[in-house]
Amino acid sequence: MPFYIYAWIASFSGAFLVIVAKLTTKYSIKNPWLFNFSWILITLLFTIPAALINHAGIPNDWPPVIAAGVFFALFYIFYIFANYKLDVSVLSPLFNFKSVFTVLLSSIMINEKLSSYQLMIFAIILIAGMFANMDEKLKLNSFFKSAVGIVLLSMIFLSLNNIYINIALVKNDLWTVILWIAIVNFLVILPTIPLFYKDLGKVKVNQIAPVIAMGIFQLLYNFVANIAYGVNVGVTSIIITLPISMMIIFLLSVVWPKLLEKHTLKVYAIRFTAAAVMIIAALKLSL
Repeated sequence: MPFYIYAWIASFSGAFLVIVAKLTTKYSIKNPWLFNFSWILITLLFTIPAALINHAGIPNDWPPVIAAGVFFALFYIFYIFANYKLDVSVLSPLFNFKSVFTVLLSSIMINEKLSSYQLMIFAIILIAGMFANMDEKLKLNSFFKSAVGIVLLSMIFLSLNNIYINIALVKNDLWTVILWIAIVNFLVILPTIPLFYKDLGKVKVNQIAPVIAMGIFQLLYNFVANIAYGVNVGVTSIIITLPISMMIIFLLSVVWPKLLEKHTLKVYAIRFTAAAVMIIAALKLSL
């Protein structure tokens, strides 16, 4: 298949992953620590056979793999807590801050100076991010709340994860890196078991089913996105960053307003416009 088909599959699988995660937090698993553990465990169980089939082995260079796994675990924790607090149509655009943090952190780690053009792009993404958080009150101060801070922290950890993945891939093959990041990720969250073990006896099959679906979407996304990025980074980035989850959420708000979220058309127009500006700016920054 052409690479752009893989990119579109990745875009939709990523969107479904976000939506199922939100449905899970709202209707299925109320304890964020249990949700976090379940998601990471199931993702690991799906990753192991896929990685072994693709001849994953022992890393040749451990430090960046371990660092990537630790930062990915921190991303999961903060992202899930944010998921309990924010609408999908607010959460999704904030992922564009990852490009900002990746450039900033990369410049710090390799001592490169930032250009005035990059600083201008940072400012555009920041301002658009404020508008992406607009609700019916139409106040910009909605951006300055703890839930948004949690998302931004998760983006910092995701950026560090991506940086260390790139370093790890210099001396390790892709599937080895994917496998061991998943293992390290799981080992990091093992100490959180006391925070949810009392809820384990109450877990039902219908609560775990959406997490299993998330594991499938996660593995599918990792697989097809890596194929697409391996052929064409620019076009793949454009397709994958499209706000598919926001579009689906908007349609659901029209036909099923009580399912996840419901806002006025004015609020959605502002959020979509802000998301579009952030996506374009982030692409300018990363391409």
